[in-house]
Amino acid sequence: MTFKLKIRAKITGLLVFYFLIALLAIGTTLLVSWRLEGGAAAINDAGRERMRSYRIAFLLEKHTRQPSAELWQDIQYEISQFEKTLNELKHGNPQRPLFLPKEVPVQAQMMELQMVWRDEILPHIRTILTSHSDAERAQLLDTYRHVVEQYVENINQLVTMIEHSNAHAANLLRFLQIVLVGLALVGTILLIHLFTVMVIQPVTDLREGIQRMASADFGVRLPVMSQDELGELASGFNRMADELQDLYSTMEQRVEEKTRSIEAKNRELAALDKEVAVSEERNLLAQELHDSIAQSLAFLNIQVQLLQDDLQKQELASAQKTLGQIREGVQESYDDVRELLVHFRTRIGTTDLETAIRSALEKFEGQTGIKTKFKFNGTPPVLEPEQVLQVMHIVQESLSNVRKHAKASQVEVKLGYEGQHCVDIRDNGIGFNVEHDAGDNHVGLRIMRERAHRIGAKLSFDAKPNKGTHICLILPECPTKIESA
Repeated sequence: MTFKLKIRAKITGLLVFYFLIALLAIGTTLLVSWRLEGGAAAINDAGRERMRSYRIAFLLEKHTRQPSAELWQDIQYEISQFEKTLNELKHGNPQRPLFLPKEVPVQAQMMELQMVWRDEILPHIRTILTSHSDAERAQLLDTYRHVVEQYVENINQLVTMIEHSNAHAANLLRFLQIVLVGLALVGTILLIHLFTVMVIQPVTDLREGIQRMASADFGVRLPVMSQDELGELASGFNRMADELQDLYSTMEQRVEEKTRSIEAKNRELAALDKEVAVSEERNLLAQELHDSIAQSLAFLNIQVQLLQDDLQKQELASAQKTLGQIREGVQESYDDVRELLVHFRTRIGTTDLETAIRSALEKFEGQTGIKTKFKFNGTPPVLEPEQVLQVMHIVQESLSNVRKHAKASQVEVKLGYEGQHCVDIRDNGIGFNVEHDAGDNHVGLRIMRERAHRIGAKLSFDAKPNKGTHICLILPECPTKIESA
């Protein structure tokens, strides 16, 4: 089983490896510099011990000539500070930081300093302080000076050892810094090379292959140099090139077959569209027949029953009156059917909406005797013929509602442009309750809304009882592809 190492894992592994090496080198330099800082602090404190040794000798001499409690306290303070610093030199202090080098000679010299202090210097000081004879104190003080000079010389040797150790550490630090610079240079060159081999070159080959394939060179193939994602891309590219080459060899035949198939499907789609359009027209015709004729037929049915009752009762006057109402209902149904036939057979061959509206108003006034008025201002809207047809359906439906329900004496239609194209239809009839009568249950108004929606227009109704009706149709700003109607 071949192990496939993903390119992400390769890049991540290289970067982590490089990071660990750099981290190790940087950590080492930090440790060495930390030790150097601790050694410098140790040199500084050792120098203080030298000065404090001489100060203790000076204070002892003053105390020998003129003893006092104050001098005695100063000597005790200096002794405590000397011992504190000596102990800190021995054990170190990471917080400062302060460290003695770990070399054996340095540690041995430090132990000797502690022993001399504990076994010679400190007892000698206490003997001087406790002596009651001036001559004895003077002799002890003279001896103490020689001991202190030798002790200071030992401190100087310790300082020299620390300086030598720090010099060695400084050389090591410079060496590590040089190594770190070299590592950064070599690592950068190595990463550039590896990224070039693993990523840049395969991507460049892939791009060149795509360019050659775009120029119809389907014989191009990419070398598969690895088993990672880029290798999979190269293999996939080669498979795609094989398929395209095979496809291109039989392209004309396939194009011809696809063309015939598309033409057949287009014919089927056109037939289906025609069937849908016819079905929608039939549905709309059925809806409008139901809305306009159903009420008249129901009224005639009631009148026929009344006429039958009048004839059975031999009430001729009432029968004559009922017969007249039946004749009026039949005539109204005839007019409705005639209007619907004209309404659905109308096909407007021009986009001149103004002319179409004027013609519809003239016919309406001639058929009903209701006065009409037309106003036009602004620029005419640019509509497709089918859009004009839908607008005219809405106008004719509005006029039909005026004739059947409004009991109006005048209708005004306004076509204009005031920021947007709109068609306003107003009458002075009895109006209606918009909230109660303009819902989806009113088939005629619902059909008008559907037609407005088909052409991307907005339709609104404003009516109040006994105050007429206002219908506003806001037309789309530009020609819109409409649904089949």
